[in-house]
Amino acid sequence: MQVALVHECIAGYHGSERVLAELAKLYPDAPIFVLIHHTKATRGTPLEGRDFRASFLDRLPWLRDHHRLLLPLMPYAVEQHDLRGFDVVISSHHTAAHGVLTRSDQLHLAYTHSPFRYAWDLYADHFPPGEWAPLRRYLLHRFRGWDQRAALRVDGFAANSRHVARRVHRTYRRDARVIYPPVDTERFRHDRMREEFYVVLGRLVAYKHAGVVVDAFTRMGKRLVVIGDGPERQALEEGAGRRIEFLGQAEEAMVADRLSRCRALVFAAEEDFGIAPVEAMAAGAPVIAWDRGGVRETVIDGETGVLFGERSAAGVVDAVRRFERGGVEKTAEGLHCHAEAFGLERFRGEVTAWVEAAWRRFSEDL
Repeated sequence: MQVALVHECIAGYHGSERVLAELAKLYPDAPIFVLIHHTKATRGTPLEGRDFRASFLDRLPWLRDHHRLLLPLMPYAVEQHDLRGFDVVISSHHTAAHGVLTRSDQLHLAYTHSPFRYAWDLYADHFPPGEWAPLRRYLLHRFRGWDQRAALRVDGFAANSRHVARRVHRTYRRDARVIYPPVDTERFRHDRMREEFYVVLGRLVAYKHAGVVVDAFTRMGKRLVVIGDGPERQALEEGAGRRIEFLGQAEEAMVADRLSRCRALVFAAEEDFGIAPVEAMAAGAPVIAWDRGGVRETVIDGETGVLFGERSAAGVVDAVRRFERGGVEKTAEGLHCHAEAFGLERFRGEVTAWVEAAWRRFSEDL
């Protein structure tokens, strides 16, 4: 069984790239077809040295550093990948990777992080009326049509959470098997003394809503450590109180250290799955999170964390106070054991079973 992997643009090493790295370990001989590959993004990661095959978009020197501007070209570009010679194609999809062209004797499976959020769920939030709004909205209208047609080419979908599986069904009218992403829980210690600070972890972009947490902790005068970087950072720093510490983009060892010592992770984003909350629990830290998205499948209110319904500074303040009054039921060891259910071995076993069962059925049909 000859396997090819397909991903979108590799400009960093985040959640979807970690999934891709685990897929690449399962299929070590599989080349990885991408639209754009920034080699610095995979340097020092498990993806370094792999056989990457980039599209023509990677050769556009003025635009490859601004790959979001290339969205109108992505459907055409992804259809140019030459996948002849492979029996199974596995796409790691959150924008356009599922749109590759395969023959009738090739099996195409799509592991879906989400249908493209800016074209669907976040469309109204990110494309309000403005000078360029009509053009941008028209381009996304065209993209949505292609996106749904491309989904018809996929033989089987897997989703990274029940939350995303519902989104896949609503967008594509296709069922998806739920396979939670891999979290390396064993790199975290859960037996260290807790200190009087909280943590925010993730890219500082608008839809993560880190500003809500920073505002809340500025009001309370409590210590907060913000780990991550992004376009929101400067504005957040300007409005933050004196007990808010910004570490920027941190190495994995520093992230593990802060999570193993903090009182809790505070998480205000609506994520498709949300790796950071699972990492926090693996480090023995409870999670205070907005009650939306993937955290509903990983955080148990009152047992492994506190969920709040109002995403505002007042809502975060109330949740932190509830946490400090009552805590959570599980000990640090219990939190770590809970997080292990989302570990690497589970992911590897479930993906292998999914691919092998699909290939067996597909071969019998052929």
